[in-house]
Amino acid sequence: MGYQEYANALNHLAPLVQKADAVQLNAFNKIISQMPELAIYTNLSRRFNFPRVQNASLNPLLRDTLNLYRQSSLNERELVQQDDFKRTGIGWVLALARIEHGSIEIGYQQNVSPFNLEHLTEVEKPAFRELLLDGARGHYWAMRSDPVTHLILKGEVVKVSSQTALAYGRRAVLLQRMLETLNKMAGATFTPIQKKELQTWYNNMSEVRESVSYIMYATYKEAILQQGIGAINLIGCPSLVEGIRRDISSGRAKIHLN
Repeated sequence: MGYQEYANALNHLAPLVQKADAVQLNAFNKIISQMPELAIYTNLSRRFNFPRVQNASLNPLLRDTLNLYRQSSLNERELVQQDDFKRTGIGWVLALARIEHGSIEIGYQQNVSPFNLEHLTEVEKPAFRELLLDGARGHYWAMRSDPVTHLILKGEVVKVSSQTALAYGRRAVLLQRMLETLNKMAGATFTPIQKKELQTWYNNMSEVRESVSYIMYATYKEAILQQGIGAINLIGCPSLVEGIRRDISSGRAKIHLN
């Protein structure tokens, strides 16, 4: 599915559930439960647990990531014993469509409310929160275990192209927007330990974005010094591009030689 399909799902299903009563909602859920293609699976981030792998067989980066993952206060718990994390219902379908649609907008459009929380229906709220947190977990642990992320953080301009840096920067922006949305709609439900961990994730992504600014500056420094950042035709995630231009203009992305 793509952007238009998710938009169509939201445009048709949201008004439908807003007008439905309890009997009708139960009927919708019954129909969807009989359609395997509409089942939604949660806790996809559990794949980072590497349950069948011993720590000693992993490289240092993955071993460190695995240890952090297992200590995380934000891992999803089983609702029942042997939970397969399969969920069904119109609320789950709506919530997934909203997250996917909003995630695309974050990467390619300037939108102050990419998930359109003002139109979030009561039926989808619990599912939206769960899927949003799982999406944030998945993105965070994927980036945390990716060697390229650490090359970007080290400013390895020779090993990381500007196109790659922009792609990772876009993912960092997406994760931060997810975390901001989580805090806005469900911040009060997290424990102090969970809030601290979420803030650490957010700060880590800020470091990635700052490192992307450095790589962009180092890659195009001659043109920037001669023409200024305003003359560079930088195209990408709007929030990321704006941040890069701001960092370079303010001098935060300068290169310091030891």
